[in-house]
Amino acid sequence: MKQLVLFLFITLSTIPSYSQTINEEIVVTASALPERVTDTPATVTVITRDEIDDRMARDVADMLREVPGLTVARIGSAGHQTSLFTRGANAAHTLVMWNGIEINTPFFGGYDWGQFSTSGVEQIEVVRGPYSALYGSDAMAGVVNILTVPARSGVHAMVEGGGHGLRNAQLAASHVAGGVTLSGAFESRQDDGFADNDDFDQKTANVAFRWTSASRFSIGLTGRYTTYDLGVPTNLNFNLDQLVPSLQRRQDGNERQIAIPIEQTFGAFTYELLLAENRREDTLDDPGDPFGPFFQNTDSVTRRVRLTTRTKTAIGTIVAGAEGENTTVDDVTNYGPNFLGKERDERSLFVEDRYSRAIGSSRLELSAGVRYDDYETFGSETSPRIAAAWVSGANKFHAAYGEAFRAPSVGEMFSPFGGNPNLRAERSRSIEAGIAHTFSRGLASVTLFQDRYRDLITNQGFVLQNVGRARARGAELSLQGAFTGAVNGGITYTYTDAEQIDSGTQLLRRPKHSGSAFVSARHGITEVHLIVLRTGERQDILPVLPFSTITNEAHTTVDANVQVALGRFTPYVKVENLTNVEYEEVRGYVSPSRRAVVGVRFSM
Repeated sequence: MKQLVLFLFITLSTIPSYSQTINEEIVVTASALPERVTDTPATVTVITRDEIDDRMARDVADMLREVPGLTVARIGSAGHQTSLFTRGANAAHTLVMWNGIEINTPFFGGYDWGQFSTSGVEQIEVVRGPYSALYGSDAMAGVVNILTVPARSGVHAMVEGGGHGLRNAQLAASHVAGGVTLSGAFESRQDDGFADNDDFDQKTANVAFRWTSASRFSIGLTGRYTTYDLGVPTNLNFNLDQLVPSLQRRQDGNERQIAIPIEQTFGAFTYELLLAENRREDTLDDPGDPFGPFFQNTDSVTRRVRLTTRTKTAIGTIVAGAEGENTTVDDVTNYGPNFLGKERDERSLFVEDRYSRAIGSSRLELSAGVRYDDYETFGSETSPRIAAAWVSGANKFHAAYGEAFRAPSVGEMFSPFGGNPNLRAERSRSIEAGIAHTFSRGLASVTLFQDRYRDLITNQGFVLQNVGRARARGAELSLQGAFTGAVNGGITYTYTDAEQIDSGTQLLRRPKHSGSAFVSARHGITEVHLIVLRTGERQDILPVLPFSTITNEAHTTVDANVQVALGRFTPYVKVENLTNVEYEEVRGYVSPSRRAVVGVRFSM
């Protein structure tokens, strides 16, 4: 570890100017108000639209693989269930938002990243650490906020095709002028996959409108709709001792978000009202299941209202608000309903102070907040958080402490297969400290973290109980910069030690060592981009009897693309899994082999 930190700082001394873009990056997720990455006391990673285009990434999950502290695990090929683990926490311990709208599934918690396209995405903000003090349930290990509202007018289009029947087309347009912002994006994708019945068909659309008057009033409308259909190529046989082809097993569904944001400023106070609805429906159908024809449909809807006010005072910018949420879930199979109309209601109050003070040539940045959440199902939770940063010259020293929770999901409480209506919230306590150094030639950062989890919901005698305890500790390192005027890149490394406290066993699918490297080189009108991802060995579960714990091997993948800028058109060639390595992110489910993709991008 010490040698790697030393390597990062020595390497940076040879990197030319790159810091202007880093200094100008603005985030809104860490404090619910705009602030620069170099000022915030939070640990934040920002992914821009340019970075998405450099990698020609189709899915948000593939961009998250390069973020320090995050691990992505996908079952097989594109479209299938994809989980995100932040700092060794469970997949349900990361809050996911789209334009500030919380979209975690209320059925069994977490979020399936398998169908989240980069179409229309302008920026992705990843804030690591506990954020229940600001956002409530699920924000135990971090928050990922995907933003689609553009900053400027333009038209962008892309068509591409590749091996294994990949066909993809995207179109996005935006108009930003005066007090009006209007944008829309659409994608249609078909992929035959890498095995029989492994196809994936997805369509995604999102729109945004916002009108701002001269009287400091604004109102908007944002919406997103995704529909998917995919094959599930394998299933357990009747004896549960082998994965066999399942040529009739299909999964389909849709996801919808809609929100109305309203903002008004009166004097020193700004008020924001957000009305939002999140719907998701998933269906699994297998007439050829070894245990007989099987069908399951899960439909959930979450409605939320959030009112906040902010004002600048002598002790900082105060953000205070209240929030209410109602969730309803139906789960039905061909054997009858598991449950119908089961609800979870929540009300909350929160306040945060964001304080900044110049002390000589340095600055003190403080953030302190607390939130009270009350649930009809299990009671209340109080979540505090405090963070501080000392910015002196090119250095930022930061530290934070927070407590967070995750409310038991509707499925965990009411499922007939182990559900327990008496479940309590899962809880955590976290501490972190780090340093970031902005060179004239780049940016390097090191963050150490330690998290402890209690009352985790685990299966005890076929009934879910709050008996689990776990801890996670580690380090996140990153470096980004420009080596010359034509070459830039970055590297990340994450060390994560995550284990169950009672047994001392490592938590599943969390590698101790992982990292990435990205290099971009430009010569004339040609750009070459190379992405290397390394995932260390980790514990997993054998997918067949005896379902024992095994070690999944480490693997390294390489993606590369070449882009040629011809005015408004940019043709490109991309090779995914360039070295054709065989690997399994989830044991028993082979990940995609090498594939070549050709396409063209249009911008104006």
